[in-house]
Amino acid sequence: MAFVVRTFVPPLSLVPLIRAELAAIDPAVTPELRMEGLAREVVSRVQRMRKDAQLAVSDRILLGISGTTELEEAVRVHQTRIADEVLAREITIGDDATTIHAEQAVDIDGHPTRIAIERVD
Repeated sequence: MAFVVRTFVPPLSLVPLIRAELAAIDPAVTPELRMEGLAREVVSRVQRMRKDAQLAVSDRILLGISGTTELEEAVRVHQTRIADEVLAREITIGDDATTIHAEQAVDIDGHPTRIAIERVD
């Protein structure tokens, strides 16, 4: 049986796999990954708001989001996916995000954010 010895330079994380094999994972967060994470957190917060507003699972909404430049850019980049996941017919981003049916001020990963939703037919 042969053994292979490799040296890993930090900041790689080692993750054990089946049969004592190892995989190296680079924990660096790229701007793209950060934007995707912010978009996922927006989806999570909107879904929670939908539940709190007692909306039906199939109800369509209008969604308004305002926050920091980085957060708004993440929403713009992932707008289609966010709309699909939360059943938003329209997403308004930035200062044009008016107060509608339900509104919350939240902190998304250090970004003060205002999220507003309204049920539409």
